[in-house]
Amino acid sequence: MDEVVDWWKEYLEKKRQKEMMKEQIRSELESMVNEMKAQLNNIYDIKPISRNHREIMGQIEHQFDGKANQALVRRFEKNYVHLLEANLMYTDLYESIRLRGWFW
Repeated sequence: MDEVVDWWKEYLEKKRQKEMMKEQIRSELESMVNEMKAQLNNIYDIKPISRNHREIMGQIEHQFDGKANQALVRRFEKNYVHLLEANLMYTDLYESIRLRGWFW
């Protein structure tokens, strides 16, 4: 009888330790995710670039006429599209950094 009781005690203790280890790992991973997202927020901010780009484009439109104006506007529009694409890639990266529920 003591063997059965000892086995259950050992089983329950191992289960408790395993759950504690899972919680510790999960909390460490969550802090790493939060740190990575904070770093991404600090190093990647495209809004000022985009705003400055639009201001410059508006000023250039009024400085040139004809084909030169059209060429510059097309070039700035292409650059703006590249900025939007870079922003989408950043957003995808930012959103992909998370803990998966199925991991546990």
